[in-house]
Amino acid sequence: MKHGWLLALCSLWGAYTQAQDAPLTILTHQEPPFVYSNAQGDLDGYAVQLVRGIQNEAKSPAPILLHPWARIFYRASTEPNLLVFSMVRSAERESQFHWITPITRNMHGLFANGPLRTDIHTLKDFAALPAIGVQRGDFREQMMLEAGLENIVSYTTWAQAVGALLKGRVSALFFSSAGINYYCMQLQQDCHFVANVYQHQIETTYLAMSRQGTSAELVDQWRSAATRYKQGQAFTMLAENWAARYRRDYGFPLHLHNGTLNFWPAKQIDREPHLP
Repeated sequence: MKHGWLLALCSLWGAYTQAQDAPLTILTHQEPPFVYSNAQGDLDGYAVQLVRGIQNEAKSPAPILLHPWARIFYRASTEPNLLVFSMVRSAERESQFHWITPITRNMHGLFANGPLRTDIHTLKDFAALPAIGVQRGDFREQMMLEAGLENIVSYTTWAQAVGALLKGRVSALFFSSAGINYYCMQLQQDCHFVANVYQHQIETTYLAMSRQGTSAELVDQWRSAATRYKQGQAFTMLAENWAARYRRDYGFPLHLHNGTLNFWPAKQIDREPHLP
């Protein structure tokens, strides 16, 4: 009996030390224009350069690896020492991850090919539509699942989802205005008829760290590095330069506020999101 307990304790200690010794891994997914592969085949975009700036402060040599979002979310939910971006912070995810620093804030809602015959006031009202498109593994897919919706059509990428909306394969998308504008430009489609038929709420994306097996020291190291970097002039220049570029190239109405790019005009009142 004693030998059995010893074996169990040794196994638990081995798993703990393995988690502590696991190298840091940084994962992201294609989310243009914030994360994309440039003409040279290198990862680029505001979120990528922001994380690299924080990396320099943290003195971390870990490469940034590209994976599909659904795989990233699964790994970050089960493995130690994983940094991921950009992840939306929600009440359901609050206790599952460590939240390092915010990246962007955006308004999310339902977008359709023109006005709908049915009024949409809540997520449950989505059930009146034949099919709603979303990216697989996205937080909006999870929100619809939790609302008990069965008319969800999940796509591997947002480009596929937007294409499906424009071809009439889905009734609407649960997405953002910035995302609609970007992918319509990429697909070279005129989307002036796409209407925001329901405004849900403002969501904040983060650089986040996996919780299971990750040490408090590593979390504190990255949070401190993020704070130092965002307090410096290099960050302000980076954010303002990318904001100007996004306004020029995509017409995004965005501005920098408290270290985060907000996707609405600066003249509108800024408010801090309510965190769980």
